[in-house]
Amino acid sequence: MLLWQRAPMKVKVLDAHVVNKIAAGEVIERPASVAKELIENALDAGATKIELFVEGGGERRLCVADDGEGMTQEDLLLAIQRHTTSKISSEEDLFNIRTLGFRGEALASIVEVSKTVITSKSNDSAEGVQVEIEGGRVLSVKAAGRARGTTVDVHELFFNVPARRKFLKSQKTEFFHIVRVVKRFALAYPNVHFRLEHDKRTVLDLPPTSDLRQTIAQLYTAELARALLDVHTVIPGITVRGLVSPAQITRSDRTEQFLFVNGRFVRDTQINYAISQAYESALKGDQYPYIFLFIEIDPRAVDVNVHPQKAEVRFAEPIKVQAVVKQAITKALTSAHAVPRLERALTPRLRLNAARGVHLRPPERAKANSPDEVWHAQRAQGRGEGLLDSRTREVVPSPSTRQLDLRSELEALRQAPSVELAPSFRILGQLHGTYILVQTESGLEIVDQHVAHERILYEKFLAQLRERKVIRQRLLIPITIEMPLDKAELLAAHLEDLDKRLGIGIEHFGGGTFILRDWPQVLTSDWSKSEFSATIERVLAVLEHEAEPSLEELAKTLAARVACEAAVVKNKPLRPEEMTELIKQLKQTQNPYSCPHGRPIVLAYSLEELEKKFGRR
Repeated sequence: MLLWQRAPMKVKVLDAHVVNKIAAGEVIERPASVAKELIENALDAGATKIELFVEGGGERRLCVADDGEGMTQEDLLLAIQRHTTSKISSEEDLFNIRTLGFRGEALASIVEVSKTVITSKSNDSAEGVQVEIEGGRVLSVKAAGRARGTTVDVHELFFNVPARRKFLKSQKTEFFHIVRVVKRFALAYPNVHFRLEHDKRTVLDLPPTSDLRQTIAQLYTAELARALLDVHTVIPGITVRGLVSPAQITRSDRTEQFLFVNGRFVRDTQINYAISQAYESALKGDQYPYIFLFIEIDPRAVDVNVHPQKAEVRFAEPIKVQAVVKQAITKALTSAHAVPRLERALTPRLRLNAARGVHLRPPERAKANSPDEVWHAQRAQGRGEGLLDSRTREVVPSPSTRQLDLRSELEALRQAPSVELAPSFRILGQLHGTYILVQTESGLEIVDQHVAHERILYEKFLAQLRERKVIRQRLLIPITIEMPLDKAELLAAHLEDLDKRLGIGIEHFGGGTFILRDWPQVLTSDWSKSEFSATIERVLAVLEHEAEPSLEELAKTLAARVACEAAVVKNKPLRPEEMTELIKQLKQTQNPYSCPHGRPIVLAYSLEELEKKFGRR
């Protein structure tokens, strides 16, 4: 019998607490789930101020206090039982839901897998009531002093479900997810005061604002808030409103795209597709705009009861909703106000210390007579080491980057061509300033100069990391980086790791502001502030999804991203000696056939293949 097979057993009725734990597992996945459910309850109770107090990653303690309507003792004792709610009373109500909660499962699920103390007072009560529950069992009920509202203090989450507890990520990662939850609610309800405290330190304090743009200025920057475009389209039964970024302001992932349906944060692939269609002609596939979009629709035209965490919805007319979203965003992008006030093109390039590198600058004669300026290498102070050690390049749009999939590199290694780069070769020339033509003993090789250089830089950096010999370089001009407050928390928690393990020296100046002072020398580049920020965000993406990522994982993410940006660009004429040096260094890499993203570097054609093509054989 296989290990996962069991002998047939008789059907039996499960114990009530087992049933409740199973049900709780569908609703409460991690501490952030607790925060979400309790904030929803507070908002449904009409709260104008919601405070969260978190210890550790939230599994140790997560307390949510609000100034909502509160509960009487009778209501509170009912609320901790499964399927008890004040928000619906009949089957018909399921198709006309106007509240965030409605199933009557959240509080019962939380108290089932934790040690919880709930204190509440309603306007109808002379005094408050406090109930202590452990693993779903009520331990005590007593009077307590409190102003109107409710406090739910959750301790030792999953204390009685060790299997679930061991799947939690690091405390840093779990707290990051809590911050993300608070951020979503703050965006959806700017008129509510949200405050988040972590280990007795205030992380977020977001007073109520009169509009969404002010809240975005609090969570991000005033510059971003000013640059966003207004979206507002109304058709019978559907209103689409919000703010979106112009095509010039993008990110490398969707993490700053927020969709709310009737005040509820949701994920919807069809709406994502509509957003992509609206930006289709303006953006590449790996660029994603900032989206803060609110869809207000008749509750009878949307089903929110299709997902355990209510993170997905089903529209009665999805095509219609999709079309309205696309129309609304397209109108914003094509309006007269679509010229952004935050111009990335005007961001000054920040040059690193290149005393030992090479400056690429246009010769005087090229400035006046060449639309495609030919840039040549010139040694700096006579100490340069050639093109491959240069980090200053022409100002061009950043090359495309994709979310790194480490498996793609392993697959590329496995499927690498059987041919080897020829031990002896002769440079024939350069095709379109992008491909190097190499004559070998057996035929012809075509080398993509950008991905070849990317592979060289990538392996140099990994070698330094493995040997613990990362040489850091102090930036001539420290770079100020602004992060959304949720990502700022994650970055601040890992500054020591980035400094000691990767050679990235960053100081936290409070809030979402950081100062980048040091960068690995082998990966130095002539970047704008936004490009450095995007690279740091790539590293944060690994930290977000890995409890304790290995040095190799962090290094590969960083190296692949930076190598792609720092490598010599396409449409860049090279001198014969530069092309020769590039090929020599490529031959010395462990995998000269594909870049860190899996793209091919070399295409080889044997003399026999060429002769067949020309009918000589």
